[in-house]
Amino acid sequence: MKVPIGLRAVLVAVLSTLLFVGLAGSASAAPPTKAPASAECADRGVPLSKISIQLYTFADYIGDDAGAQARHEEVLRRLSEMGYHNVEPYTLSGWTAEEYAALLDEYGLKASVRHVDVGSPADPADIEQILADNRTLGIEYFGSGSTAGAPWIGELATEADWIAYAEYLDAVGEQARKAGQTLMIHNHDFEFTTVFGDRTAFDILMQHTQKKNVVSQLDLYWVAYAGLDPVDVVEEYGKRIKLFHVKDLNPALDNRIEIVGRGSLDFPAIFAAAGGSIRYFVVEHDPRFGDPTFDPFEAAQAGLDYLTSVTY
Repeated sequence: MKVPIGLRAVLVAVLSTLLFVGLAGSASAAPPTKAPASAECADRGVPLSKISIQLYTFADYIGDDAGAQARHEEVLRRLSEMGYHNVEPYTLSGWTAEEYAALLDEYGLKASVRHVDVGSPADPADIEQILADNRTLGIEYFGSGSTAGAPWIGELATEADWIAYAEYLDAVGEQARKAGQTLMIHNHDFEFTTVFGDRTAFDILMQHTQKKNVVSQLDLYWVAYAGLDPVDVVEEYGKRIKLFHVKDLNPALDNRIEIVGRGSLDFPAIFAAAGGSIRYFVVEHDPRFGDPTFDPFEAAQAGLDYLTSVTY
């Protein structure tokens, strides 16, 4: 019998200290390993129409100073030249939605997914304006880059807080659905390590939102970093998961984020478990994350190469 996600996370929370101070490679909750990418690549791959990249990968490169727009445009140009058809913005770098849409059109790109702060019960966002901008940009899926329970936000301390937040998201999701868009929840590790009884915060978010209003953009790295096997989460929540953040994990270097295909995550098994339910496979690599040699353009190219050749 499969152990429920909530109960697994309780065990993970108890063992987390051991897991992340040196036993990550041998603990039972450690992420699965996989064969080298070259052994998995043939002639199938993920269709280009389903591959995207989260532009936060380039956050340090783009910056937020006077030169940000020029660097942002360079990123879009180079991604288009690599062969990307889709991007996932986290900022418009000062452009209006109309200006950004024109820029995307110039480089033959679509922004079908977007990270934008949708607020919380304590700090609601202007959803009507977000939906209007999304229509201009051509957005299908959107959501905050982090839930309000993030340690750096700290709004959600109790189970009741998480339930109220989920209900807020469900209302936003209903509003979005009526506008022809879909709200998504993007996770980090803490949604799986925050536990109330036999439920994780992620369980609460899924249970207190309706599948017609809210879907999951499952960040595979953060699920594994929390000590769970992403395959189990995919099998548990099935078609509620509509998007993947595809980022790899390097257990030999403190479980840091790794360029896609060069770490330990078993992407073929994860993708196979999802069947055909995933609308977008979004390459992402948080800038640097303990690696001062990180090159976002290399990560983007490697991620695209891996996804277009991986078989599952």
